[in-house]
Amino acid sequence: MIRNVSLPDDWEPRVRKSLGGVLPELRDASLRPLGAGLDNVTLLLNEEIVLRLPKNDDGAESVEREARLLPELTIDLAIPRFLFTAPNPLGPGSFCGYVLVPGEVLSPEQWRARGLLDRPESVRRVAAALDAVHAFPVDKAERLGLPAPGLREDFADDLASIRREVLPRLTSEQGKTLLAAWEGYLGGDANFAYRPTLTHGDVSLDHLLVSGEEITGLIDFGDAEIGDPDYDLSYLWAEAGPEFVRRVQAHRGLPLAKGLVRKLDFWSLADPAQDVVYGLEIDEPELVDDALSTLRARLAAGTRQGLDRE
Repeated sequence: MIRNVSLPDDWEPRVRKSLGGVLPELRDASLRPLGAGLDNVTLLLNEEIVLRLPKNDDGAESVEREARLLPELTIDLAIPRFLFTAPNPLGPGSFCGYVLVPGEVLSPEQWRARGLLDRPESVRRVAAALDAVHAFPVDKAERLGLPAPGLREDFADDLASIRREVLPRLTSEQGKTLLAAWEGYLGGDANFAYRPTLTHGDVSLDHLLVSGEEITGLIDFGDAEIGDPDYDLSYLWAEAGPEFVRRVQAHRGLPLAKGLVRKLDFWSLADPAQDVVYGLEIDEPELVDDALSTLRARLAAGTRQGLDRE
């Protein structure tokens, strides 16, 4: 994540001019930066409407993807419902606006401090949201133009850059562990014997919005695709922990099988490793440093979570 919102000096008049064509009644309403990710910057209009403006082509594609999917998707949580899309005044593609999804964005530490991971209702709501997303008809997702990448091919393609950019930044032992995990995942045919479903692609704790003690919203469907449904457990595995994932699976009537554990342990390493490469590509030293710190911590904890289990 990018901690600081970087905007051009003339961002406000440019955005307000664009608003005149889609929400003229709010063109002069309050407008302030809300946050930023790698691919988008968000503003808050009139304290009630989120504006998401892509910073790059990936961000533009995510807005287009959500604009196609979200009107067709129903789950038992509030999700973004676009009021409009319009030409992006600050970058490529279109920007979007939607009524603020209710709830707070909390860090993993705040989730734990509030006891939210221990609440049966949190488990129920996450399980129900995953089941609803994965039940979306695959043929309909295909007609909506959602991608269906080959995970084996994608992770195999990434391995060269991981060797070149990431391994030299790790100790020899850390590098061996990461490489063994990567090659083990790619070499396991069972890892790719899944039934493809719609996936959210980024079910992290900061995308599950909380009101009081309840999960009330799920945001950021920009990575949605047709793929391995197990992947939607990967961020929860890394952030909420194996016990929370075990309880979610039990609520869904599914086991936390050893093969699933191995996949989740690999993905928890692959994500920050890929962020290191991406941070170098876009010249974001803060992202590189944060990703390396996360990767090293997860490598240290990996065997305790099941990385080497049979």
